[in-house]
Amino acid sequence: MALLSFVCIKCGHKQDELLNPDSPAPRCEKCGGETKRSFSGKCYGAIGGVSGGECTHNCATCPGCKK
Repeated sequence: MALLSFVCIKCGHKQDELLNPDSPAPRCEKCGGETKRSFSGKCYGAIGGVSGGECTHNCATCPGCKK
């Protein structure tokens, strides 16, 4: 499970959901519209196999970014 951020395509409302990363995007909790994943630019990935490590900003290998 991961805390994922979504933004509504219709109204722009932002929401966070605790989901599996491969789960479908939820509907907007404000208007019921379609949402898409939003990336905050923050990395909360595990560095060196230790959860909560400092971000290396190497998004290609960071499990928190996966960009």
